[in-house]
Amino acid sequence: MRTTALSASIILVVISLFDGPSISSAPAHVALAGIAVVQAPTRFSSGYTALTKCGSGMTKKEEKEAEKQGSDIPTRCKGFGGYDVYISYSACASMFSLEKGEESISLGMQAVDWKQKTVEWRLANGKPFALIMRVYEYSGNDECAIGRKIIGESLMVKGLKGYEQIDGTVQVKSTVNPNAKARQLADDGYAKTQTGR
Repeated sequence: MRTTALSASIILVVISLFDGPSISSAPAHVALAGIAVVQAPTRFSSGYTALTKCGSGMTKKEEKEAEKQGSDIPTRCKGFGGYDVYISYSACASMFSLEKGEESISLGMQAVDWKQKTVEWRLANGKPFALIMRVYEYSGNDECAIGRKIIGESLMVKGLKGYEQIDGTVQVKSTVNPNAKARQLADDGYAKTQTGR
């Protein structure tokens, strides 16, 4: 009983030393009653969305209406964190974007017969913060990639909402292990948001 009362007294004294309403405002490295409070390191991982087995994101009725109007039916692939990879089509290009409710993040245009098979999501402690997508560069007119030769290949690294400052490109052929480099670019961007730098 005496030990419990002593422990409670020590905790009250420690709390009174902080200039704030609660213990949560204390720096992570401060020792409380002989116990160091250390923030757990961020655990980074990857998740993947296959782009080859996706639905249209439309109801059957909407699909029939689109076909009647001669419109191309878009592709919608379920992603992570409530995001979908949405691909819409024009006469000679495919527009890639991420969608979540009213939110839309453009991923740019590719050929109608795009070559991408998957996209990679970077996760911090299980929550998505960025997307990595392989992007092809075509010869000729950028607005119409049909029948054009692929002349370049890169990995686009794009931050999700709250991580918009993550925005980079890794050249595939000139970079040793480009996938690892793209992940590192995303993870470093996330770390900067946490430190405020």
